[in-house]
Amino acid sequence: MSCAWMATHLDSLMLKKSIAPPLAPMIQLELRDGKDVAKELSGRVLLRYVGDRNVHERSHPGPTFVTPTPYSVDDLHAYLALPGPEKLRTHVVWLDPEKLKGVRGPRWCNLGSGIEYELTEGYTEEAILSPGWAVKIR
Repeated sequence: MSCAWMATHLDSLMLKKSIAPPLAPMIQLELRDGKDVAKELSGRVLLRYVGDRNVHERSHPGPTFVTPTPYSVDDLHAYLALPGPEKLRTHVVWLDPEKLKGVRGPRWCNLGSGIEYELTEGYTEEAILSPGWAVKIR
């Protein structure tokens, strides 16, 4: 059993809400406020995995996808089915769900094995947790 599988499984158990199936259109999932999602996550953060080009971004206009689950660089594409699989995501931005607007999810990733949320409006600088920029993952 891999750590990535175990982390994903624990997150699925933590979410008391049912997780939408992978082919459920995000547009059909309820659009919620970040405060509601923060309660659902029981204090957990949302993670946005980025490559070298986005390490210093202070915000993202959206839409973008995030997950509550920590993954290693080697596990990211298998679990999250990220666009641009040739792009190495080496960093992660920690986001405070309470500071987000327009959140849909959770949903199982299509062609992946992880859990995703969509930030329809992206995020602002105030949602980025300390240290205020993306940190390197291994």
